[in-house]
Amino acid sequence: MNKSKISFLLLTLILIAFSQLGFSQSDKAKKIDEYVTPFVKAGHFSGVILASENGKVIYEKAFGLANADYKIPNQLNTRIGIASVTKPMTVVILNRLVESGKISLDDKLGKYIPHFPNGDKITIGHLKSHRSGIPHRVMPPEQETISYTSAGFVEKVKQAKLEFEPGSQRTYSSAGFSVLARVLEIASGKSYDRLLQEYVFAPADMKNSLDFNGEVIMERRAQDYLLDSNGYINAPLKDYSFLVGAGSVFSTASDVYKFGEAVLDGKYGATSKVDLIGKTVIRSDGTTNGHRAYLEIERDKKYGYVLLSNLPTGAFDIISQGLTDILQGKEPKPIAPSPKIIPNPNKNITEFSGPYKRTDGIKVEVELRNNFLYALGIKFYPIKPDCFFEYKYYGEVCFAREESGKIKEMKWKGNGFEFFYVKQ
Repeated sequence: MNKSKISFLLLTLILIAFSQLGFSQSDKAKKIDEYVTPFVKAGHFSGVILASENGKVIYEKAFGLANADYKIPNQLNTRIGIASVTKPMTVVILNRLVESGKISLDDKLGKYIPHFPNGDKITIGHLKSHRSGIPHRVMPPEQETISYTSAGFVEKVKQAKLEFEPGSQRTYSSAGFSVLARVLEIASGKSYDRLLQEYVFAPADMKNSLDFNGEVIMERRAQDYLLDSNGYINAPLKDYSFLVGAGSVFSTASDVYKFGEAVLDGKYGATSKVDLIGKTVIRSDGTTNGHRAYLEIERDKKYGYVLLSNLPTGAFDIISQGLTDILQGKEPKPIAPSPKIIPNPNKNITEFSGPYKRTDGIKVEVELRNNFLYALGIKFYPIKPDCFFEYKYYGEVCFAREESGKIKEMKWKGNGFEFFYVKQ
């Protein structure tokens, strides 16, 4: 066989390989679109999805409304709150400052914030690992509408009682991360916003990301919504300065993906790579008020995706699992439930309200507002006697009675969870 025929054969094989790769990617993109469409048509998903295969973006699409008042649709460059996906960014900043000798994980909190309660026991490492004992939330919801400086918010945290002795346990704490953000400011002499720009955004070329500032107009920002049985409703107003360093960043799906890739590629250093990558993937999840965010990239970049939403519903988790299945070559699970909301069939809806305690000790208050039940700020809609549906997690909430007819417990079951609460 002469050289020209060999070259032609090699070229043909290369073209076939590329065409097959293109078909595979196109096929998965089509499956993603087909899987997401029913949720969008039902009005249960609003946001942006980006998916990749072998390090290449194969799907990127926006859905729903960024502003329901003016019917402005979400776009690929719409900024949506990424909630706790902010936390790994704070970890990156901390690690960089440790590497430069400006702070140590063994330093006591009191070194940077004198007179902080138990500041001689809480270390910077405790804050990073959620082992400080500082509660997750330290204020009632109405105080989360106020603008705070990072220093001002720390004063609020000082008033909170520790949940346990520092270092003895672990409990997820956004307030602890906000204290950490303030420590990073003090240690570096720079604002948290500037630290983000220098250590997180610039190295990854994240040009559409910024930290929340309630006084600044944020171009292309999606409004926060919740889902009602009749469609979009406004989420409660929040000033996300109370989540500085913990849930304060707004970003685009593309930028969040760049962040994940930067971690995998070692652009933030070896320590952050070890801290933020699990055995098989880099993964980060966040939910706050009226927005949700999720990042997952396989460590060898065989697949990855970002899911951002300004309408947090149970559709989010189901879509997320569906994306994982499709990108891994599996068949996604069936589409989510379509609950039939009915007029309240319960004669005395007040009997459901009151305090409940979960088997692991977690307490929740069921409240009656405007003839609807709420728990954890989530609205319950009647679907049959003693049973309700909530849209945030696609959860079914059913109450059990004693022989006398008195309410004795509550079961809250949704996609991947089931909790039992005893009425107190």
